[in-house]
Amino acid sequence: MQQYFDIRAQYPDTLLFFQVGDFYELFFQDAVVASKFLAIALTKRGKCNGEDVPLAGIPVHALRHYLTKLVNGGFRVAICDQLTEATPGTVVERGVTQVLSPGTLTDEQMLDEKRASYLCSFYATGDKWGMVFSELLTAQLYATTIPAGAYRTLEAELARFFPDEIILPSDGPKGHESYFKKLGYWVSKADSLGEKRADAHVWLEQQFDEQSRARVDSDRALSGTFSQLHQYLSNTQQQSLSQFKKVQFYEPGDYLLLDEATQRNLELVKNSQDGGRTSTLLSVMDVSKTAMGSRLLRKWLLRPLMEQSAITARQQVVQALHENTRLRGEVGKILSAMPDLERMVGRIALRKAALQDFLGLRDALVLVPVLRVHVGQLQAPLAQALHGHLQEKAQLRELLQAGLDDSPGTQRVVKPGFDFELDKLRDLVDHAEQKILALEEAEIARSGISSLKIRFNKVHGYYLEVTKVQAGNVPDDFIRSQTLANRERYTTPALQELEREIVHAQREINAKENAVYEHIKEAVREQQGELRRLAGSLCVLDALHSFASVAAEQSYVCPQFTDGRDIVITQGRHPVVEQHLDSPFVPNDTRLVDEESLLVITGPNMGGKSTYLRQVALNCLLAQCGSFVPAQAASLPLVDRIFTRIGSGDDVAAGKSTFLVEMEETAVICTQATERSLVILDEVGRGTSTRDGLSIAQAVIEYLYTRVQARCLFATHYQELTLLSDQHTGIANYYMASQQEGERIVFLHQIAPGVAAGSFGLEVAKLAGLPKEIVARAGELLHMPQAQMPVAPAFIPAQESVIEQELKKIDLDELTPRQAFDVLWKLQKKVG
Repeated sequence: MQQYFDIRAQYPDTLLFFQVGDFYELFFQDAVVASKFLAIALTKRGKCNGEDVPLAGIPVHALRHYLTKLVNGGFRVAICDQLTEATPGTVVERGVTQVLSPGTLTDEQMLDEKRASYLCSFYATGDKWGMVFSELLTAQLYATTIPAGAYRTLEAELARFFPDEIILPSDGPKGHESYFKKLGYWVSKADSLGEKRADAHVWLEQQFDEQSRARVDSDRALSGTFSQLHQYLSNTQQQSLSQFKKVQFYEPGDYLLLDEATQRNLELVKNSQDGGRTSTLLSVMDVSKTAMGSRLLRKWLLRPLMEQSAITARQQVVQALHENTRLRGEVGKILSAMPDLERMVGRIALRKAALQDFLGLRDALVLVPVLRVHVGQLQAPLAQALHGHLQEKAQLRELLQAGLDDSPGTQRVVKPGFDFELDKLRDLVDHAEQKILALEEAEIARSGISSLKIRFNKVHGYYLEVTKVQAGNVPDDFIRSQTLANRERYTTPALQELEREIVHAQREINAKENAVYEHIKEAVREQQGELRRLAGSLCVLDALHSFASVAAEQSYVCPQFTDGRDIVITQGRHPVVEQHLDSPFVPNDTRLVDEESLLVITGPNMGGKSTYLRQVALNCLLAQCGSFVPAQAASLPLVDRIFTRIGSGDDVAAGKSTFLVEMEETAVICTQATERSLVILDEVGRGTSTRDGLSIAQAVIEYLYTRVQARCLFATHYQELTLLSDQHTGIANYYMASQQEGERIVFLHQIAPGVAAGSFGLEVAKLAGLPKEIVARAGELLHMPQAQMPVAPAFIPAQESVIEQELKKIDLDELTPRQAFDVLWKLQKKVG
């Protein structure tokens, strides 16, 4: 237990799995927590300070099953293994061999195969916040800094990477931990850096080029994030530190800026229903053949490009694959058989690979030469670059093919015929088995006991077994070793000598096979750099093949980019909605040009306004990912930001009403959008009184048009806003067409110039199943002259009542849902 206490003290905030023979045991509070979460038995063993010691345990062979549950549940786990054989009278040496946390996983069963797993190191200085996003299995590092206090930018970057774990300094500001946890991220604390900064500096010197080191050293925020990452990984994944060799420094503006609200509103990788990937842009665009291709495509959708040459390079490969159906099919067929080489190579580099990883690498290297021939036929510069990176690795492939044994039912790792000495030892063991059979026959003949057998088990080794009935007939030199209910077990000097030969030979076989296998593994590790480049090229090829396949199957077109700001889309469609309709999708044109740079769009609910708004944004986003787009034609600029304010949502826990959240998001758009941005606004101002909401909506439109000058689509039910087109030449009115058929309304889902005849709220209420009595009464009120409307504002008495006086004191923007309830309760008491 003293050994346990010493080790436990080194790993606070961690569940310690302490190996005791065939079990991992947890003690004290660890046992209580784990037993509840894993639904395993809680018992006790011994006492500490007079109190029972709580105990829970799991079998060693079941470790992975329970680890998956714990890590997915947000726990950090330290595995403390026995490092020496058990010897009577001594304490077995033990040590922590791995620490698992959500951002440091490498086991394929614990990871989402279609999503990258990032560990984020966050470090704050007075004027800057530094962030490093690391992916252990691919050895990728993304580093950036943002101004201190830029929470919206921080949320946008976190949403791009969605790290599984965020590291904070243990002596950092307390508010950051609660902030990240409130956003739903798992937070871990790194030890105070202190003198450990020197160790991190040595690591930077060893691993990265001079330019990267200089950039880190010159920036306190970056230096802190890298030092913190080094310190944390030194305690949890020491082997991974030597794998990082390159840093990708970036500014948030290097990619198309998509704030967290926009990613959520457009449902790029997570839907708004359950947070899953169904009914998202990713679910439509990802028909990748490999898991590694899926992961890269997801990254692309969250990080659209801003450099036209890079976009064009992707488009050219997509075009080449799109045009050549046969070649696209051949490439897809080979990719379908390709294993997840990216993560396999990562585990090999970290020395955590199983035999299946090396066999998977072998299979991949067999496929690469054929794939390389097909890629060489694609007439596109990027395809030719990929062709160059698809190295055949013939020597390594032949080594793996000749050396690794995957024959069904075999326990061997190394193939027969690969190593002469190993084959010789195996031959000796095979002959020893024949000697066992010969000895058995000789003892049967000598004793006259025909039922005598020589058997083996791991506890007693080899032994002669006879029935109780025949026990009196055994020769005098038989030495009794064990008595069972109906049998007797014996040994002899000859059997003992033969056993020693066999055991010795088997040990030599195991040692030799391990040595040969280690030689093969080391030969692979020596080429890990080239293998990582090979895996990266396969990822890119698979993602581009996915774009081409979707384009061919869904009739997408290649967008053309211009130097101006005009967004012109002919017969554009929503890529997700069209997949879920029983009838054909109704396409629509879009022209956001200098003459009509801001469109005020009216029309009924359910008429298709929100779908139209989103499809314009998604077309622009897909284009800057290098994909084709769902349209008949598209001429687009490079937009620097896409902002959306769609739908309603509150934040009750933070005391924020729906309207306050709406205004916060609108404020971000108005302050961060530029003339090269695309702004999508839907129903701004609807969360407050009609007069307030209308005033805010008009002011927002005027600001975006006159000051920001962004391209903007503004959907609204405020018909009064359509009058702005008379005051500003670049504001145009459009509406979602519909027609009345008796008491029914038919939505045409077609956008047209002009103003909608109304919002058709009563008709939509009928479709929703509102009781007929309510709909009828609403119709009466709707057609009643305003002077006769009950409680109409025009008929409020000139003298203010107590209720009115109370209402005027209320600041709606600061009112939480709970406070609103309290106000209503007080007013009701005053009314009596």
